Amino acid sequence: MKVYLPAATLAMALAGVWPASAQRQSRPPSDPPKAPIVQALGCAEQRAGSPATWWLARASNADTATPGPLNVGQVEKAKGVALGTNTFRLIGEADFLSPEELLKSGERSKFTAADTANASGQLRAGRKVLVKGLLVDVAGEPRINLMSVVSVGETCG
Repeated sequence: MKVYLPAATLAMALAGVWPASAQRQSRPPSDPPKAPIVQALGCAEQRAGSPATWWLARASNADTATPGPLNVGQVEKAKGVALGTNTFRLIGEADFLSPEELLKSGERSKFTAADTANASGQLRAGRKVLVKGLLVDVAGEPRINLMSVVSVGETCG
């Protein structure tokens, strides 16, 4: 039997920010989360494949961030940050694509339509973006499980 959790529930559980009323004391509060919440600035890049994958290229360092969506102050500060040399694979990206791209993701077209798709359109190839999410390492490949994406430039030049 498969169990599906809403992305926000899974993200909160992995980050260790579950509401206190729902937490079990399985580890001391001083332990760092296994998947820290981070933010990074870089260039959105879609790489061919089946399925295609999304990456944050020429990225800044992944700095520890607070829970919650990106705020105006974080976005404004990011506009002055220089691009870096890091690369992160982006996962959980479907909600940040255009409605048309979202419908091509997995089986989404079976349960939603373009006019009702919950897609922000902030993640587009070639854009300079600020992302926030959970930093996970899979076989030595750093990935960011997206919680928030904001475009800070139409191009990444």
